[in-house]
This record gives sequence, structure tokens and C-alpha cells, in this order.
Amino acid sequence: MTRPHPDTSAATVAGSVDHALAARLFAEAQAHARAGDVGAARQRLVQAAQGGHLPAQWQLGLWDLIGLGAAVDVPAAVARLRDAAGRGHLPAVVLQAQLVAAGAAGMRRDFPQVLALLLEAARGGEPSATLQLAMLLPDAPEHAEMRSALIRVAAAAGQPTARLLAERLPPAPPGPLPDWEAVRSRVAWPHERPLPPAQPRSEQPRVVALPGLLSPHECVYLALKALPLLRPARIVGRDGASVVDPIRTNEAAKFGLLEADAVVRSLDLRVAAALGHPAEHGEGLALLRYQVGQQYLPHCDWIDPQREANRDDLERRGQRVATCVVYLNDGFEGGSTGFPKLGLELRGGVGDAFAWDNLRPDGSVEPLTLHTGRPPTSGMKYLLSKWMRDRPQAEDET
Repeated sequence: MTRPHPDTSAATVAGSVDHALAARLFAEAQAHARAGDVGAARQRLVQAAQGGHLPAQWQLGLWDLIGLGAAVDVPAAVARLRDAAGRGHLPAVVLQAQLVAAGAAGMRRDFPQVLALLLEAARGGEPSATLQLAMLLPDAPEHAEMRSALIRVAAAAGQPTARLLAERLPPAPPGPLPDWEAVRSRVAWPHERPLPPAQPRSEQPRVVALPGLLSPHECVYLALKALPLLRPARIVGRDGASVVDPIRTNEAAKFGLLEADAVVRSLDLRVAAALGHPAEHGEGLALLRYQVGQQYLPHCDWIDPQREANRDDLERRGQRVATCVVYLNDGFEGGSTGFPKLGLELRGGVGDAFAWDNLRPDGSVEPLTLHTGRPPTSGMKYLLSKWMRDRPQAEDET
């Protein structure tokens, strides 16, 4: 994809300022943000963006996605980032690829366009795009050398996840720059791979195994990307609020619109397809980490319709109709997913998934889906979790 050169007339828009002043306003915005004055920071970012300052435009796009300094505004974020990307700001190009992959603000999910954007950014030296391209190479021996080379390029540019992945590679001298056309020809999106055949574990309620749903390198990538996002896991309390509770002692990280890059979004689509529900009905992927002794005591994933405090959530977001969990690692003992009322103990190898329906055929909740995340007795357990609802979800919740 070819992009125009930066528009030198951008500073002539109404209310704009010259570039030197825009740079100063951006520096002031950063200082206000560090001091916790988000309102003043946003005001200066707006002024700097009007002066054609691309990092300010990019940062405003990020803030619009998460609602910092103003309400969440995904269409505004898409517009800001598209503008910055069109004027050559490489981090904005990467984020634009991510938003196209998510279908944000009504955009069509166009993965050839996403690939073109990632290649454009990677050619320009943007390391997160380079790493994503590495992760999109099929998990086969003939692609290992190219994947390793891309990881090393991204790691040398300081990309944190790539640096962690590079530590797992054998030492090697710096190689030549990648052949980007060769990379393009080898990329394969995870959601386009055939799904593994479902293996029944229970007929009613339906519980199935999906061996090898994700590849080993995809599992490692998800786990490493989630590490900085991990927080104590929460449950929905009796008053409907999200709370930390002794019933659940593990940690969790959610991949939302900002956190889910194009690779993660493709993996999300793959898991949604395995569950057999529209991707738009899915809550964001969540990574769960269980250290020794951490567990999730018996619970059901459906939202209790008899509890008054749940009424607003059910009316706004709908019922959780299906669940999928994917085992991302091995090297731990214990840690199965138990269904005590069904007499099932499920544990997969790396990339193996289990999926189940939370409702009966008549649409009522199914108490037999009571399950527990058992603690590892040694090592550390990583899972990927996905819930599907019975209606489309708001963009800031996916």
C-alpha cells in the first residue's frame, strides 16, 4: 500500500498553530499527563494536533479508544489514526491495521488491507509490525528461519515481546533485512485455517475438546503479550459490581480494542468460529494465569437471571451462551478444569481447547455447567478464555 507524503499544509487548518509551537504544546501535554492533569493534557494535545503534530494526533487517537480525558469515542479515534497513518506516522499505521482487523467503527474487516498496512510499517522499521508478521508465518519448519529473523529484527529495535521471544532463540549473528515480498507470500491468518474436529466429552450439556486449536508459537505470543496486563482476577459480586473475591485467586488480563493487535484479533476470530457464534457477540479474549495454589472455585459462566443486580447487564449485553478455554502451556502439575456434576476433569496440551454451552436448548441456564479451575500443584498454568453472548457487544467491551 502506497501512502502520500506528509501533508505540509496540515498546519493551515482553522485554529492551527505552527510546528514549533505544536511541538512545545505536545511536550506540555506530556508533562500535564505525568502530573495527572488529564484535562489540561488533552487540551494541549488537541492544539498540537491542529498544528500538524503527528505524535499528538496518534496519542489523541489512543485516548479516544480508552476514554482518557473524554468519553470513549471509537469513530473519532479511527478518524484521527487514519489521518496520522495517511501522513506517514508508523505507530498510527500499525494501530490502523489493528482497528481494521477489529472492524472498529463499522469498518469492514479487510485482512488484505491489514497485511498491507503491517508490511508498510515493518518496511519503515516499526518493530511491532515486524513482530506481528513473524507471528503470522505458519508454524512449520520451512518458516522457522524467516520467523526467527523477523523476531530478531523487532528485538533489535527494542520491541519488548520480541526481546523476550528472541531470548528463546539460538544465538545468531545479525542477518540481512527481510525480503518483505517473501514475507507477504507466506503470511497465513489464524482465523482462515481449518478448525480441528470437535471431540465430544459430554452430550448434554455439550462439552467438546478441540485439540490444537492454537499453535505453540501463538500460545507463547499471547502469554508474553498479556504479562504486563495481568491483574487480580475479578468476579461479578452479588450487587452486580466487579470485585476481587476469595472464590477466584488467579490473575487475568483482557485483550480489549487497544490491547488486541491484528494477530490477537485473528486468533479471537478463530476461537469465536470454534464456538460457532458471531464474532461480534464475543467478549474480549482474556488470559488467565494460575500460580501454585491459585484457583477458581466451582462456578457457572452464565449470568444468573434471578439476581436483580444482574438485570442491567443482561438487558445491555445479553446472556453468556458459550465458553472456550485454551491451554497455553505445559510444565505444570494439576490445574485441570473440572466439571463436578458431570464427572469430567479436562486438561489439554499446548494449544488444546475445550468449549461448552452454558444454556439448555430451551434457552434456560444449565446448572450442570458448574466448573472449577483447579490449582496447579507445581509450575504455572496459562489459559486463554473466551465468552460468547447472545447479542452484539459494544466496541469498548470487546
